[in-house]
Amino acid sequence: MLRSVARIIAAGSVAASMIACGGSSGSTTGPSPVFTSVAVTPVSPTVTVGSQTTLTAVAKDQNGATFSGAAAPVWSSANTAVATVDAASGVVSGVANGNSTISASITAGSVTKTGSQSVTVITPTANGSVTATTGLAFDPNTITVARSGGTATVTWHFQSVAHTVTWDSQPGAVTDIGATANANVARNFTVAGTYHYHCSIHAGMLGVVNVQ
Repeated sequence: MLRSVARIIAAGSVAASMIACGGSSGSTTGPSPVFTSVAVTPVSPTVTVGSQTTLTAVAKDQNGATFSGAAAPVWSSANTAVATVDAASGVVSGVANGNSTISASITAGSVTKTGSQSVTVITPTANGSVTATTGLAFDPNTITVARSGGTATVTWHFQSVAHTVTWDSQPGAVTDIGATANANVARNFTVAGTYHYHCSIHAGMLGVVNVQ
């Protein structure tokens, strides 16, 4: 009996010593996240004159992980004669040929960090492409093509999540694209104007084709 009591007392003394010396009882706490940088994507995007694309900014900590609790980004363009950007949404509009640095500033507490990407703006051509992404977006969401020989072509690149291209309004007679994944589908445009479309599977997934 005395030996059992002695063992219990000794075990308690060891545990107390571990805690006093910084030992762990099974839980550890790493360093607190520090707001370190802003990551802007996609990398080096291209947009045509008259078209739009959307950039995304995420606050990062010292380990490259997403930093929570930061304010929404505020966007700006270094050359608004080439490209403008909506300060709240990050939607970039191509204005003229050239390059502009699009920046996003994020504040967390008293610390503000800025990230950026260079956006290239080019003249519309007869062929354009749109990616129907796994993130439930058409990228770019607005595209401009210029007819050559009376026809312009847009190709949709469907990733692994199925989407449709369903026309809301159009000046021509372009057929819808049914639910498609992991494939490329093209449509020809012979009539100038603005074509609005959506994905009938995912609400709020919208796109526009401007045909010159």
